[in-house]
Amino acid sequence: MKTNQVPLMLAALAATLVFTASCNSPAKESAVTVDNATLKKENETANIEFAGFIAKGDSVGMANFYTEDAKLMLSNAPAIVGRKNIQTAIHNVLGFGIAKAEFTTIDVWGTGDFVSEEGQASLFDKNGTQVIKDKYIVLWKKEAGKWKPFRDITNSDLPLPAAK
Repeated sequence: MKTNQVPLMLAALAATLVFTASCNSPAKESAVTVDNATLKKENETANIEFAGFIAKGDSVGMANFYTEDAKLMLSNAPAIVGRKNIQTAIHNVLGFGIAKAEFTTIDVWGTGDFVSEEGQASLFDKNGTQVIKDKYIVLWKKEAGKWKPFRDITNSDLPLPAAK
């Protein structure tokens, strides 16, 4: 073997060892996992705050509750993108006489970046009559150090009205 081939062979061997070691080393998680019980409590607290906006008829407060780039996906309607459009949609929903909301968090799953919440929602009119019963999934994202809804999708548990 020529002496000028030794450095080339050593470099190839080193590259092979590095590649082999990286294939066998455990994968590093890209996000920090967090305690789901804590996340669930945080979601429940946030849902109480959100229900308070509904009780006050505060569509601006409700819209500001969402991230800047949020998307709200309600049943039977196109997706609503951005706080300004979400505020208009919420204002219209409140205009139907919605006066109270109850949210039940069923479960949460998350990392340090995003949290998914599965839940149920009931909305009531001023007389206390339940007018909406939904299930939902919300993808929460940290914005300015606070968990906020980033994607919010809901659909009704109530049967469709009878055809005429």
